[in-house]
Amino acid sequence: MKNKPLVRLLSALLFSYCMTPVQAQEQTQAQAMLDVKKLASAEMAGRATDTKGSELARDYLISRLQQLGVRPCSDDYVQAFEFQTRQGGKRNGRNILACRPGGMNGHETAPMIVISAHYDHLGERAGQIYYGADDNASGVAAVLAIATAMQSQAPQHDVMYIFFDAEELGLNGSRAYAAKPLVEMQRVGININFDMVGRGDKGELYASGSYHTPVLKTLLAPLDGNQGVKLRFGHDRPEQGTDDWTKQSDHLPFFLAGVPHIYFGVEDHADYHQPGDTADKINPQFYLGAVDLLTKASYLLDRALLTTNFRVKDGQTIALPAHGKDVSK
Repeated sequence: MKNKPLVRLLSALLFSYCMTPVQAQEQTQAQAMLDVKKLASAEMAGRATDTKGSELARDYLISRLQQLGVRPCSDDYVQAFEFQTRQGGKRNGRNILACRPGGMNGHETAPMIVISAHYDHLGERAGQIYYGADDNASGVAAVLAIATAMQSQAPQHDVMYIFFDAEELGLNGSRAYAAKPLVEMQRVGININFDMVGRGDKGELYASGSYHTPVLKTLLAPLDGNQGVKLRFGHDRPEQGTDDWTKQSDHLPFFLAGVPHIYFGVEDHADYHQPGDTADKINPQFYLGAVDLLTKASYLLDRALLTTNFRVKDGQTIALPAHGKDVSK
């Protein structure tokens, strides 16, 4: 047959239908490592905002979303924006947005989940590439892995996947989105944000944000030890100063808009914001365990939103919102 691309596509589809759930999970995890390596390649030159490397990364991410069958939230995957740099100049950024309906698609009172990660990094400086494998190719690949899982096992709630641009230049991508959100912020039930989830040099992954929404710690604590990953809570108290991560990644504009958040990341390591942040420094065993944990956390929070509004009023989490239903049976 002359149409070889069609043959390859049909063969891949047949293979996917024949896979067991374990085989499908293993394939998704292997793809996550491939995504990290691609995004942190020399070809993409550090993915600095408004550069050729950024464009290549964006094209790759859109092609991956199309491959998965995840559609744009509007007419296009790209949300373009302009921002002012700290030096006073103007730059152009481009967020990538994709959406998938949940089991309650069309339910007007049902909240939406936003799962996010920034895809930009520092680019090239003084002739050196800052590859940004952990920061934040690892988070981007984790979002893609969750999107893959949710195409096979749909969540209850509508999900928006956002890959933010210009995070490294002052959270400009998430600020631009919050200024012109595609979905009213009041409808967002939780923002799950990933930023540096690949370098578990201590075997630890932090979940930051439960200080502001205590029920999240109760829900997520059982995931501690998942595939050997130690889940820690903290880095979210105001008195911690620079150790408080609340203002340090793209969940901040959601937090400022009153949206509950949980931010997953590792503590800074020797290669943070250095040319040495390369894919070979990521321990596959830890990273794939972290991806599995983040996937389970996403489904867990999706299910919890059926009966709990994570927004806190008078110090208490609000239970049984209007869209809730009894899922205990």
